[in-house]
Amino acid sequence: MMTTIFIFLHVLTAILFLGPVTVATSSFHVRALEAHEGNTRSGSVAKLLHRITNTYGMLSMLVPILGVAIMFTNTDYWSMGNFHAAIGFSVVAWALLIFLIIPRQRQMVGVLGLLDPEEVEGRSFEVKDWKTAKSQLSMFGGIFALLWVIILLLMFL
Repeated sequence: MMTTIFIFLHVLTAILFLGPVTVATSSFHVRALEAHEGNTRSGSVAKLLHRITNTYGMLSMLVPILGVAIMFTNTDYWSMGNFHAAIGFSVVAWALLIFLIIPRQRQMVGVLGLLDPEEVEGRSFEVKDWKTAKSQLSMFGGIFALLWVIILLLMFL
């Protein structure tokens, strides 16, 4: 019974948190570049997408935590390498989000002047080449999404 509850929560958190953060990471860079080029509406959208990436990214950590909890409810899962690989890939995806995607988004939003005052204190923001920054975020967002597709496939093996 506990396994079923944890699997339900695991899938639910994946849908609720990974879906939005994946869409936000794949859309942010386009809107940020448009905002840099003068589109004020895109600036508001970029700010919102950054908040979604940040907030839902942190909440998405519940997905691998619940995945590990599932493994503790049924000892058969400990012998299945695909689950270990999925957890490893989720750690890589989360590290990519925390250490590469979110900081680069924050830089772009900071340069656009769209961060809240408490987020700006004592920090300077600079983007040397907006097209390169856009390309890098596109690449990292694509890798992030691909990792979650691989993880999904591993869950069904």
